[in-house]
Amino acid sequence: MNYSLILLCAGSGKRTGLKYNKIFYKINNQTVYEMNISHFLEDNRCKQIIVVTKENEIDDIRTLVNDSRIEYVFGGKERQDSVYEGLQKVKENHVFIHDGARPYVSKQSINDLVECLKTYDAGLLMVPCKDTIKEVKEGIVVKTLKRETLMQAQTPQVFKSEDIKVAYQKAKDEGYVATDDSQLFERYIDKDIKAVLGDYSNLKITTQVDLFFVSIWMLVDEKENINIENKKYCKNIYSLFKY
Repeated sequence: MNYSLILLCAGSGKRTGLKYNKIFYKINNQTVYEMNISHFLEDNRCKQIIVVTKENEIDDIRTLVNDSRIEYVFGGKERQDSVYEGLQKVKENHVFIHDGARPYVSKQSINDLVECLKTYDAGLLMVPCKDTIKEVKEGIVVKTLKRETLMQAQTPQVFKSEDIKVAYQKAKDEGYVATDDSQLFERYIDKDIKAVLGDYSNLKITTQVDLFFVSIWMLVDEKENINIENKKYCKNIYSLFKY
């Protein structure tokens, strides 16, 4: 089954402490962007890659990877706006929507999502919650949610293209803002969404702590010395936890 990919790369590095877009952060001399897109470049079923980027970063990102399947669109103010712009370019009947700051999605997860689309029109990677989750209102605990029914959403999230396009258009028309793609599918499309078991290593780089952990994953995967930038962040984050 062939698919298009929307790769969201128009974010920033503010919460990581970086002074540049985190997709340009290097792990063992390879950018997060290069690591991430390589998983899909190696998949012959991925026929189109739509990279959503910032206008002032497009030249930098183009120099990193060259492939005839890649095309570029400029992102919007929010993530939802960026996905909407990407969807306008989708050509295949199915689409993967993936965070540019999740460089460790596995081949197995991609295969599982493709298999999911043979039966369902929507699905996403999820992992079970390990912590107890409580509902809180105005600083007061209201109730404890059943942990066995709770899962954390990841990306890629995958859809029949025409359905997710409808959902995004309706959300745009209503001014409704969601926190992820499947939430819009839940709201506007009367179809099941399959929960596909993901992996905890498929983390999203958001904070300095995440930079520390992706460096650790690299050490486990590559068993090579980390570069100076990785060392700096490992040292900084380690100092937060050593006591």
